[in-house]
Amino acid sequence: MASDVFGFGLEITLVGLGVVFLGLLLVAAAIALMRRLDERWREGERRSEAAALERTPTIDSTTLVLIAAAVATLVGGRHRIRGVRRLLPGESAASAWAVTGRAVLQGSHVIAHRPRGR
Repeated sequence: MASDVFGFGLEITLVGLGVVFLGLLLVAAAIALMRRLDERWREGERRSEAAALERTPTIDSTTLVLIAAAVATLVGGRHRIRGVRRLLPGESAASAWAVTGRAVLQGSHVIAHRPRGR
């Protein structure tokens, strides 16, 4: 009787260990598959970013009109926009403190409106 209970307990233990290790094997396989898919996804993003950098930068007419309206509102009249460039490049890791400080500093400058001809 005691050996029969011991044998049954050993059998249950081995089956349980087998199930646990099979589950761990499936989880490891799923993680490896996700990692490969993520690497493939990132490689595609790198290729698309490289292709985007090779293209000449353009600005659409709607954005240009909005920038011209903002300049006209700020300065108080019509002005010619000679160029548009980004102040913070997308790759820079500017902190929120730096961006806020820059906005406060640039907002404190008041441009006096001078009539033309003087």
